[in-house]
Amino acid sequence: MSNITHNVWRFLDENPCIREVIKLDLVNTSALARHLIVNNKIEGSLDAVIIAIRRYELDKHDEIYSTAKKLFKKTINISTKSNLAEISLVKDTEVQKILPQLFEFIHYVQGDVLRVTQANKSIRLLMDEKHFEKVKDIFPKEKILAEEKDLGEINIFIYPEMQNTPGILAVMTNELSISGVNIREFMTCPPEMICVVKKDDLIKAYNVLYNLSK
Repeated sequence: MSNITHNVWRFLDENPCIREVIKLDLVNTSALARHLIVNNKIEGSLDAVIIAIRRYELDKHDEIYSTAKKLFKKTINISTKSNLAEISLVKDTEVQKILPQLFEFIHYVQGDVLRVTQANKSIRLLMDEKHFEKVKDIFPKEKILAEEKDLGEINIFIYPEMQNTPGILAVMTNELSISGVNIREFMTCPPEMICVVKKDDLIKAYNVLYNLSK
């Protein structure tokens, strides 16, 4: 397989919404090829990119997405929570020592939200906005990398088999992206999946996933 074909097919693998419109014959192949050359830096002639697009096996993903969509309809429950905020922190020993102080005033049993995720260089805290300023005051200013308010989350309580089925997350993200919803963060804590979006997108995102589950 040539580099041109590999790059074109990888792009189509990663963009199910574009695959769908190609399958429905709703996209101009030449226009798509020019887009890939200009915006995705695919090096090759227009004719070579067009040929790669036409040789792509559109049906190879059908069974995976069809199974995932059917299984998503077994979703047990979908709920939302608004008025959330997020703080990103430097991941170091000082921050680690301060983190336990959060549990002195954030109480899970009372319905408070505190979600902690870590990467190689940072730690991200998602919490209720009512605790935002107090959490900020606990950490030195130089340890705060970023902060954001006006967030909401969708909590999806999934059917157990969904954890071992490929395509579930792809189905969700595809439907949300088509509807113009930007996912700020995605977390899993089986049997739940949590999707964080801007508060203004919360109702739209909920409706998309609710309709998908039905």
